[in-house]
Amino acid sequence: ARETFEREYLKVQIRRFSGNISRTATFIGMERSALHRKLKLLGITDSRDE
Repeated sequence: ARETFEREYLKVQIRRFSGNISRTATFIGMERSALHRKLKLLGITDSRDE
């Protein structure tokens, strides 16, 4: 359940910043590299495809 929530939350936030990972990471309070790892872990490769 948490994984599903995280996946959907991150997709929404990435769309909010037009795919800009750096701005998304700053907004949600994560380092950009940590966000990239989280996206890979959750199977989010390109938000435009979602």
